[in-house]
Amino acid sequence: MPVPSLHYEILVDKLENPRKCTIQPLRGRSDFSFRYFSGNKLIEPLTAACLLHIDGECLTTISRGSLPSLSLIDCTWKKVPGVLQRLAKPLPRLVRMPDGFVTAYARKNKQGLDPDGGLATIEALFIAAAFMGCWDPTLLDTYYFKKEFLELNERLWKKYELGAYAR
Repeated sequence: MPVPSLHYEILVDKLENPRKCTIQPLRGRSDFSFRYFSGNKLIEPLTAACLLHIDGECLTTISRGSLPSLSLIDCTWKKVPGVLQRLAKPLPRLVRMPDGFVTAYARKNKQGLDPDGGLATIEALFIAAAFMGCWDPTLLDTYYFKKEFLELNERLWKKYELGAYAR
């Protein structure tokens, strides 16, 4: 059975460390477009149907398969408000994942200021894609913590009937 297709638009901070970046290995895939930003310059508008954002509409309320594309901002969580201010308007429809998903990524913040429920970019993208009707394990093929991430969230895959648990 073929995987439904989505297009992913990734806005990446040029200052992100490419060795620690979980999304960069997907560059070159035909279903991805990457754009880079830095400094305080205006950022051209996003073109995807929706933008993953903590204040968005929960993806559980949206019909699976109704959104063809997803935008995601890849930067440290502290930079997101500034990026959103510089992003040309209008913004795409804001969407979010339901609470409860956990990261397998080994985060280390010296001040202990990581927000609760923070996810690696690839984890957030994978979850959002699954809710949008695209369960695509190839998104995680280069992710070191793939197996652990899928196992840690198995209860939620079942609860929301995603992937192998879809009816």
